[in-house]
Amino acid sequence: MTADRYEIHELMIARIAEEMTAEGEHIVLMGSFTPLAYAAYMLGKLTHARDAWLAGYNAVGIGPVQLSFTGSEAAAYRSATSTASFNQNGWIFHLGTRGLLECVSSAQIGADGAINLSAIGDYDAPKVRLPGGAGAPEVVQNYRRMVAYFTRHDRRTLVEAVDFATGRRTPIGAAAREELGLCPGAVLIVTPLAVLRKDEDEQPFELESVHPGVDVETVVENTGFELAVPDDVPVTGEPSARQVELLRERIDPFQTARFDFLTGEERLGYLEDLLAREWDRAEALVEQAAAR
Repeated sequence: MTADRYEIHELMIARIAEEMTAEGEHIVLMGSFTPLAYAAYMLGKLTHARDAWLAGYNAVGIGPVQLSFTGSEAAAYRSATSTASFNQNGWIFHLGTRGLLECVSSAQIGADGAINLSAIGDYDAPKVRLPGGAGAPEVVQNYRRMVAYFTRHDRRTLVEAVDFATGRRTPIGAAAREELGLCPGAVLIVTPLAVLRKDEDEQPFELESVHPGVDVETVVENTGFELAVPDDVPVTGEPSARQVELLRERIDPFQTARFDFLTGEERLGYLEDLLAREWDRAEALVEQAAAR
């Protein structure tokens, strides 16, 4: 498959989906509706991780659902095997270290793996006040796998030190985490340029792979912290034709995952058009049901 057969967000989705597996008591927590992450979970569920457990919207044991700004929550409950309260989810999954994978996307990530969802600039008088972390601090600390994804790769996003640490995975090293009763697992960063990985607190992020057509120098120049660069850097695997087909026809026919890559100004028009198309589909389904 050549690069003109897929879009960069589809490559990122496929790479994130590789982190999804079925591992005994661990469960994939979907969190709030972030289209790119949800697409990765559904892609994993429909391909190599069919036995993985999904939980989201307080629904547990969710089957593969189609992404929709208006219908994903209802579809999740409809396909689930059970439900759990917000507190039960927190106790059993988040704080109980039973989370396998959840993606986070923040305004900044630092050389130590800390994420910033709170403020750009001084916290008391910020240039930009951000929405805050919600459950992100628990997610990045207690889950087996932390994946941070970003729709751009530059020195404003990947910084030496974040302006405010909303959450941090600490310690990062597997042995130190297991000694504290925490799930072992690296910090992974997926961007439109590359995949970065950090396995130990004392070591810098390593360049795990560059995406097709991207050179190592471009990644280094656009990263605001030190990178360990192997002598031979692999190229990120491209999504297969089957994966692209599933994403476009089964998982995300309305292309909601593109939403993450739009500017604030672009998002309004895109969302209005997307919601109109979802509404048209809903009306057509109602008409079909009435005709039976």
